Amino acid sequence: MDSMEPQNESDAPGGLLLLGANGAILHAPTFFRRALYLDNREAPSFFHLCDPTDPPYLSLHRIFRHPYGATEYHLRVQGRFGSSKGFRYWPLEQSDKPGSDTVAFYIVDDSAILQHHDWDYRRLRREILNDVKESLSNHFKTRLATLQLLAETLRDAPEIAAESAPRIMGAVDKLKKSVNQVMTGIDDIESPTDYQDSPVRLTDLAGVVGTWGNSGVSVHCQVNGVSPSTLIPASSIERIVLPIVENAVEASPKGSTVEVIIDEVDDRFAHFRIIDQGEGMNDRVKERAGDPFFTTRTNHLGLGLAHTREAIRDAGGEWNIESKARKGTEVTLLLPITTSSQLFR
Repeated sequence: MDSMEPQNESDAPGGLLLLGANGAILHAPTFFRRALYLDNREAPSFFHLCDPTDPPYLSLHRIFRHPYGATEYHLRVQGRFGSSKGFRYWPLEQSDKPGSDTVAFYIVDDSAILQHHDWDYRRLRREILNDVKESLSNHFKTRLATLQLLAETLRDAPEIAAESAPRIMGAVDKLKKSVNQVMTGIDDIESPTDYQDSPVRLTDLAGVVGTWGNSGVSVHCQVNGVSPSTLIPASSIERIVLPIVENAVEASPKGSTVEVIIDEVDDRFAHFRIIDQGEGMNDRVKERAGDPFFTTRTNHLGLGLAHTREAIRDAGGEWNIESKARKGTEVTLLLPITTSSQLFR
């Protein structure tokens, strides 16, 4: 293909593409020839380079018309393994053409831009996958916390096995259902409803809540003045207390302790105080703490406290957040309690 060899051509990212009769390639820039291996393959015409049966080949990606009238064509090199190649080209005016038998285009190497876009796409996909992973992790962690809570309660109070066993089996079925949905996308396990708000003893929570820390942050739970017969719906612990404690643990510096203080108050309410030593929140963040999709942390969807606020409303409880920047946060909860195990059946 001696006719294609340029005169004094460098590796510039732009150059002339000259086509003769029937699309014969008379001249092409170095980057174009390299991307399509023109020095090592038979390409009798430009149109032959668009044949997908002989890769690498060219495909039209898009056509862009500039406001001042020029039309810009974008091509991509397909069937090339390992890197993204692409070009932009413009037809030259008749007066700029070197001869009446040729058609001239100015063509630019867009490979670097395409690769940048590909990496942006990969980064965005990675961030989405991390968000999904975080959400699934929190979802399954909540389910497993339910089983842990019930197991701890059953260990410390075996006499309530009869009322706890249905809830344990129901929690296992719910976890299996969640795993099945993730793996197959099919919701084929009916979720039992008769155990949803089975109560647990408020006095049993100290040992359970105390296990919710991690290797860097511990959780200390103190129960004061609570009657052994006082019960609270397990759903209130799962949907309200657990997410708030987890949020406090994540916000706390390593080596610190999250304090959870539980008191029984009049009018059949339990009083929870969750205190952390984290960075705290300014007024703007505190006002939006329960808004859906609002978060100050990466790899989070901002739905945790929004779900918690909804659960508090459904339970008939109240909450209050006291926080100052760099001085920690204290969340106060008032949640309904009872002494009747049948009330939540």
